[in-house]
Amino acid sequence: MRVKFCGTAGLADMQCAIDAGCDAMGFIMGVTYQSSDFVTPKDAAAMIRHLPPFIEPVAVTHLQETEDLIRLVRDSHCTTLQIQDSIEPAEMDAIRDALPHLKIVKAVHVMDRSAITAGKRYEPYADALILDTRTTEKIGGTGIPHDWKISATIVANSTIPVLLAGGLTPENVAEAIRIVRPYGVDVHTGIKRDGVRNPERTLAFAREARAALPDDKVFMGSVR
Repeated sequence: MRVKFCGTAGLADMQCAIDAGCDAMGFIMGVTYQSSDFVTPKDAAAMIRHLPPFIEPVAVTHLQETEDLIRLVRDSHCTTLQIQDSIEPAEMDAIRDALPHLKIVKAVHVMDRSAITAGKRYEPYADALILDTRTTEKIGGTGIPHDWKISATIVANSTIPVLLAGGLTPENVAEAIRIVRPYGVDVHTGIKRDGVRNPERTLAFAREARAALPDDKVFMGSVR
């Protein structure tokens, strides 16, 4: 089970994630909705210099314009781009043409069963989907779970890897994984204590996630 910790805002956050054995680390940049723990591309690049090998740095952003997204990736030195807001699928091809080694993850907000159609729309253009929750004010980091049965349907019918986010915590991640069977899980607010990333909760989340299912029971998606 792959584990991504999002909202890395400083070296202390980074060390928590490294100590927990994360596979990926999210840096929130280019914010247009309410969000916490966001950084500048320059800040992210400085932190990424301290990142050990084999941990993927992910640019998590609300930006929608193609040139803005390309610039963000270049300036931050991230190797994966997570697009949280809406974008025309063809624009994702334009980003890939400019940055051929970049992996692109597209967020799908699971508010109702229309998310199933939304996921299918982006499948041909993304390397992975991430299923998240949104509110009027926030398009990520809400701390609110969504209907995992809908997410399970998306995973079961997807041809690419699907990550699960939205209100996950050390207390509920194992149940979520058993229901949804995603490729990986993503957490931001669920590993905080008193508004700060907590080492014990970060470690507990990774431990619970990886113990939830054997790898042969997890959907891996197709290879592009």
